[in-house]
Amino acid sequence: MADMELILQHGWAIDSGIWSQWKESAAKIDLKLNIKFAERGYFSRPPLQAMFSGEDNLQVLVVHSLGLHLASKAQIDSSDLLVIIGGFSNFHEGSARESKISRTSVRRMLHKLNQSPAQVIADFYARCGFPSDYHEQDISPPENLKLIIEDLKLLDQSTFNPDWSSLAGEVLILHGENDAIAPVRHAHRLNELCKRSSIQLHQDGNHALPYLQPTWCLEKIRAHCLVAQR
Repeated sequence: MADMELILQHGWAIDSGIWSQWKESAAKIDLKLNIKFAERGYFSRPPLQAMFSGEDNLQVLVVHSLGLHLASKAQIDSSDLLVIIGGFSNFHEGSARESKISRTSVRRMLHKLNQSPAQVIADFYARCGFPSDYHEQDISPPENLKLIIEDLKLLDQSTFNPDWSSLAGEVLILHGENDAIAPVRHAHRLNELCKRSSIQLHQDGNHALPYLQPTWCLEKIRAHCLVAQR
């Protein structure tokens, strides 16, 4: 199988540390990767918008959660495969009750961020399913609170343009069935909206899927690419 070039884009109030085990996991399953980490710049790591090299290999853009809305049109257009993990088209999509609950939750978070940002982020990590000590040293206080607030407002208002998904060669949707941040209905909705898409669900997965289940994610990406090459 040809080498793959991966751009990894994290989501809200997280940094590229969410992908910290991907290189090791790829080596364990004998998957040769050239990994580039996109970085929003919320915490200690400086911002970085990664781009594909243009070399003759499989170009895979992997986005987590709000990362789908942070990725550029150029990144998606250059990708052979767009992988959406724990993603959503519109964060408030669902029934009237589900939409009201999510809007109220985001509104409360925005109100509390100016007063207790570290606590809001710690509570968010707990709901995601991260270990209790995940990024404890970085969030008290976050270095770029202004951007964290701006991006939460983006999450509150943004709707992914499904036409962009057609720019990528194919779309693979990975989602945890126990995701408490972006419930699994969002994965099914993305699968309806995106052309040339397929979906894989992790029975025990949550919103921290890229961090807790890197091997599962990579195996699903490899399997999808192998089938596409036949």
